[in-house]
Amino acid sequence: MSNNIQTKERNEIWTLNHNGVESQNIQNLARGVLNNLVSSVETLVSDITALEVNTIVVDRINGSKFNAWEAYQEIYSIHDPNYFDAKGIPKEGSQAQELRQHYKSLFDQLEREYFYLLLEQGSGFYNPVDERIKRYRQNLEDAKKRQKNLVEADEDNIKLAKPILPAPTPIIDEKDGNDQEDWIENYHDIQKLLKNGKFVRTLRKIAELKAALDGGNITSTQTDIIYAQTVMQLDGDIITRYNKELFNLPEEAKNSIISTHNEGLVAGEKQWRGTFSFLISLVQNIAKLS
Repeated sequence: MSNNIQTKERNEIWTLNHNGVESQNIQNLARGVLNNLVSSVETLVSDITALEVNTIVVDRINGSKFNAWEAYQEIYSIHDPNYFDAKGIPKEGSQAQELRQHYKSLFDQLEREYFYLLLEQGSGFYNPVDERIKRYRQNLEDAKKRQKNLVEADEDNIKLAKPILPAPTPIIDEKDGNDQEDWIENYHDIQKLLKNGKFVRTLRKIAELKAALDGGNITSTQTDIIYAQTVMQLDGDIITRYNKELFNLPEEAKNSIISTHNEGLVAGEKQWRGTFSFLISLVQNIAKLS
């Protein structure tokens, strides 16, 4: 009888401890989810202070869904010296150069986003002794000596850091025996990047721009035209721009594009306001939970 009572007591104590540990684990998990949600909401609020609606007429629309890893590979491939030849994109003439520059600008935009993460303390990527940042600063000083009136804040100067985005595929170099190790490190860096909400949102936007470029005949030097663009700021400022080419179109086509743009603007504004209302409600609920 005595042994049975002691066993029962031990079981009750174990059950209490087990339940207590489980409860603590659930609380820690909930707290972690809440912190991640707060961080995501904070980034979203700072990222949607303006609504931008662009209207472009393209030959076809790519209906594939966004995949962050695949998008990163596609954007990075633009940096490959053989990219344009492999895609059959012309290289002769000013329009061909302009088309190629449109593609190159996509890689540059993504690299700038990564570069800013490397410079931003608290981003999770900041390292004051990073060789890439040291190289950038050294090259910037050398450029100042060669070029008078050089503006440090010019975005083009980021190219002085040379390509800094981690390569998504192994780079074969006979002089370097650490190819595999380097690529594994790059792979982990990319996975870390693709968990950064701000970087992924930039990647998504750049992927959409690339899809617009790919939507036409890429073997032609003719680029797709943004006929209308409206930017609506949170403080109430609304700026609408029309490409002058729009007014060279037949009247019916011109009116159709303007009408389509206005409809897109109304729908975009409605969604924008709905997103703000949702975020405000979400922040209020988080404040109550915390």
